[in-house]
Amino acid sequence: MKLYITQYIENFLRKAEYEYDEETKSWCASVKILPGVYAQADSVEKVREQLAEVIEDYILVGLREKQFLPGFKKSAKTHV
Repeated sequence: MKLYITQYIENFLRKAEYEYDEETKSWCASVKILPGVYAQADSVEKVREQLAEVIEDYILVGLREKQFLPGFKKSAKTHV
């Protein structure tokens, strides 16, 4: 059984857009529906790992600030 937060992160990793930047010789990844969620690294694997961390931080800040989180269950009441 996976934790809901893990499923939430994996869902957005599947929706992420990955692009190779010739100018910086690195991979970039972002999730359009999550403003400011962006990562950059030397390989697809590393950029995916970094993006997962950024999404996790986005969730934690959103919960702390009581902001809307796209697709997050409203019934999950969290006190941060």
